[in-house]
Parts: sequence; C-alpha cells; structure tokens
Amino acid sequence: VGSEMCIRDRGKKVSNKYLSIYFLVGSNLSKSGKRVAVIVGKKAHAQANTRNRIKRLMRGCLRKSDELEKFSSGNIIINYHSKDVPNFSLLQKNIKTLFLSLYKKVSS
Repeated sequence: VGSEMCIRDRGKKVSNKYLSIYFLVGSNLSKSGKRVAVIVGKKAHAQANTRNRIKRLMRGCLRKSDELEKFSSGNIIINYHSKDVPNFSLLQKNIKTLFLSLYKKVSS
C-alpha cells in the first residue's frame, strides 16, 4: 500500500471515464524491470467475483496490448473506477488510448 501511494502522489497520471493509469520511473527500477498492478475498487463493485472478472479482463487486455511494451521499466497502476462491468473490446480500446497518451506525456 505504501508504494501505491508513492506512485499516485509522484507519478504521471492519465485517466478517462473508465480507467486511471499511474506511472512512476525510479532510479533502482532498471534491475527489476516493469511492474504492473491492476485495481478494481470495492466501493464500485462490492462482490469479489465481479472485481476478479474485471481484473482478469484487464490483464488479458494488457497481454494483447503492444503499447505496454513501450515502457521498459517502471511501476504502473491501472485503476478501473467505473460502476459498469466492461466488455473486452471496451477495455482494450480504453487501455490503448490511455497508454498512448501516457507515453506522450512521459516522453515529453
């Protein structure tokens, strides 16, 4: 929980209606590479099976995403904050656009 707050406070953030993505590069992360955390809030989705389903969908989208490969190292937190249960294509489209805007933000 401590490192999550550090990333949220000091990292770069992009968000839209469904997702927020936080990114932080640290000096000692070159050895450890890239770490990704997927979060679905308990307030938005009270049942654990719904939260787990959304997390599985998000991880599947990340596996198929080429945009994540642009980040060679760093900590990434992807937070799903909508009350709707998404489908795969909606998540895939939103993750792609947010990672592209995050990459532009980080590289500038």
